[in-house]
Amino acid sequence: MRKTQTHRGTPRLSRQPSPVKFIGTKACAGALIAVSSTYSAWACSGVGPPAAPVVFGDQTNIIIWDEESHMEHFIRNANFRSTADNFGFIAPTPGRPDLSEASNQAFYTLANLQPGLGFGGGGMGGGMGGAGGAGEAPVYVIQQADVAGYHATTLWSKDAHAINDWMNSHGYVSTPEVEKWAERYTGRGWYLTAFRVTDKARAAASTGTVRMSFKTEKPFNPFYVPSNNIPVDNPGTLRIYFVSDGDYEAKIGGTDTWETPQWTAIIPDPAAARLAKEVELPLDAIPDNVKVETFVDPNFPRPAPDDIYFSEKKPVPPPEPAKPAPKPPIQPVAMIPLFAGLGLVAVVRRRRDSA
Repeated sequence: MRKTQTHRGTPRLSRQPSPVKFIGTKACAGALIAVSSTYSAWACSGVGPPAAPVVFGDQTNIIIWDEESHMEHFIRNANFRSTADNFGFIAPTPGRPDLSEASNQAFYTLANLQPGLGFGGGGMGGGMGGAGGAGEAPVYVIQQADVAGYHATTLWSKDAHAINDWMNSHGYVSTPEVEKWAERYTGRGWYLTAFRVTDKARAAASTGTVRMSFKTEKPFNPFYVPSNNIPVDNPGTLRIYFVSDGDYEAKIGGTDTWETPQWTAIIPDPAAARLAKEVELPLDAIPDNVKVETFVDPNFPRPAPDDIYFSEKKPVPPPEPAKPAPKPPIQPVAMIPLFAGLGLVAVVRRRRDSA
């Protein structure tokens, strides 16, 4: 049985999602527009004009997992590579995300915990998804927010084609590959958050770091990407700092082993407090006795059937002690000469006595 989890500070209250409100596509016209930019900072699905596809560069993510509340805090700093003047991206989450800016210093706080080393490098990058017509199927606009140099709009629909049309009607250029990508998430009832760059001064190099916090049954990291987002001969590196109070394994789709941790370290209380501040979380959002497990994939992105899911390792029962070898049975035949001899002595004694 899993141990009871405690948290620093006072108990945390879960925020319930507000009712979904439908806004027609015409009412939202202009809510999302493409913006001139060569690089952006995110890796789930990026899109641009057909002649200038968007591909992912390096990506470094932090996942803070609270098993007790089933809350994941996902912090990403990522890069796109594209020759397009305009593109955007979409981030999938199983629950409605709470959006906040975070400091990229959080990556250094965790990297510096590597035993015997300082910051181990690895690019900070990644992508979520981008798109670029109008549709009749319903698309629900859940929330809109300006965060870390982005204007973010969270969408929900059961129809990937409707999402595709919505994106095309709001300044993005979508593709059949992106629509196929979206089918996976709309079919599961997930949320899709579309981002566009608003801080042009920061867009030239990298926009800010965003935290997405959401409810989920299993912690996950986006890994499935549209085929046209995969570079042909210049893969990047995906690095994940997984923060929890247990031992976890990472599998693609929850079945196929992805990577094993390169290194693991306990997070001391001062570092945990610093991490909470850097990702804009209350201290009690990070459980006691946490550690960081660091997973690295040097071939990212690549074709994959699903995303990465993390599950707690089952304890391996200790081996049963070896049973002692049984003693060989006593052979009664070996006693016959002895008994016969004793009988003979007894008979001889009786005869001598009688004489």
